[in-house]
Amino acid sequence: MRLRIKVWGNNIDNVNYVINEILKIVDQLGIEKSGPIPLPTRILRVPTMRTLGKRGTKIWETYQMRIYRRIIEVAMDERFIKQFMRIQIPSGIQISMKIIK
Repeated sequence: MRLRIKVWGNNIDNVNYVINEILKIVDQLGIEKSGPIPLPTRILRVPTMRTLGKRGTKIWETYQMRIYRRIIEVAMDERFIKQFMRIQIPSGIQISMKIIK
């Protein structure tokens, strides 16, 4: 059995920090791992009308937020889960875990 961990957030440094902490635990315990696999960055765009320009033309601004995602798979191990729960997770980071056969 394997454990698939998906980490995502809008700050690339925080996402990489969490992944590096997971890799440290995996190396200490000597268990199998696969990844980290970088997934494509999601870009959420919001176009807003700023103001009317000269002669009544519309001027648009586009704001965007980037969401960075990583996946890592590790072998199921009770010691890993105990140490994984102790990681200090920065704000704005989301983590999902899924058990795979």
